[in-house]
Amino acid sequence: MIALRAVESADGDALHAIFTEPGVRRFLFDDIELTRAQTQEHVDAACAQGAWTIRQDGEIVGLVALRPVGADRELIVALSERCWGSGVAVRAARQALQHGFDRLALERILATVDLPNERSHRLMARLGFQATGEGEGPRYRFRTYEALRRPST
Repeated sequence: MIALRAVESADGDALHAIFTEPGVRRFLFDDIELTRAQTQEHVDAACAQGAWTIRQDGEIVGLVALRPVGADRELIVALSERCWGSGVAVRAARQALQHGFDRLALERILATVDLPNERSHRLMARLGFQATGEGEGPRYRFRTYEALRRPST
């Protein structure tokens, strides 16, 4: 069972432990290991943007956000390596997408995935995102995606 809870400044230690895991930082931070102070800057920004911690059995195991990008929102998922392959990312992302479409009345939600990040490409497919293009990133080429609001029936 997972639950989402609004990110709080006090979540910095738990999120720092996740953000510095080798598999997480490889794509999320282009393999740069953040200092604790840098993590806190990300956590404080996540608080201001309305992001959520992903909790499993009461423990923080990741973060999910709909980060503002111009007039759009971009889905961000950071999940501890120990939860990979368990379906946690899919469940958390679906909750975030539902919030974006139902509560924020977004027409579309974007995502960006580094080309070598196969797990995240599979996640985008499972969530119904469609590829929209590719570009050059700081470390890797990336693919952009979008998910569109489905008409209500």
